[in-house]
Amino acid sequence: MLQLETFNIYILLCVIAPIIGAFLLTFIFIFEKQIDSLEEEKRHLELEQDLQRANILQLNQQIQPHFFFNALNSLLSLARINRKEDLVAGIEALATFFKFKYNDHDVLIALKNEVQFVESYLNIQQLRFGHRLTVNKFIDNDALSVKIPPFIFQTIIENAFKHGFEKHIGPAELSIYIKKMDNILLLEIKNTQPIDSALNHTEDALQQGYGLENVQKRLQLIYGLENILFSTVSEKEIYTVTIHVPA
Repeated sequence: MLQLETFNIYILLCVIAPIIGAFLLTFIFIFEKQIDSLEEEKRHLELEQDLQRANILQLNQQIQPHFFFNALNSLLSLARINRKEDLVAGIEALATFFKFKYNDHDVLIALKNEVQFVESYLNIQQLRFGHRLTVNKFIDNDALSVKIPPFIFQTIIENAFKHGFEKHIGPAELSIYIKKMDNILLLEIKNTQPIDSALNHTEDALQQGYGLENVQKRLQLIYGLENILFSTVSEKEIYTVTIHVPA
């Protein structure tokens, strides 16, 4: 026969056990809901990232035809004036660009690759503009390993030719300054521009399909609006584009 104390413990366990079981079931239910919620959030983030990547790649594709069109026009100009040696050199520069372009389809590429893209473009333009074109460059070696969106740098350079150098017949000077400062990558591109376009250069550039507007959109997509600096300044005969992005 059970003692009274043992019987009381038995009764207590019979009462507490269902309560503990209910708590455990509730905890398991809540835990499973949290897992499901986290998995759903993960899927949502992955979809957002896929969409963001698609948007970035689409914006990249919008840039490229402009470069190809301008490069081919430059080569065509050389062919028309029978500058065969320069034409061959220009085709080699374009081939170099193609090699880098089709070897990398990433959303971010090393700055050194972008610099090689630009070098190929500038080689073509140097043939086209001849002694008119002067290019000043300072590129910090520490910055070359920093990854940036492709065609950011090249688009700004192309913009300088399209909205600056092609609109006047005087000397064309391009200055490129790239430096890594702690956790910031600084890109500053300056170019001479016609005096009569100094007041509307920015508006003109943004209205040309893609250009600088495309660059700004891609930077915002990748880094977030709060993490970048994108500015354009038109002063007298100098137009400056300045970009700060995380390094």
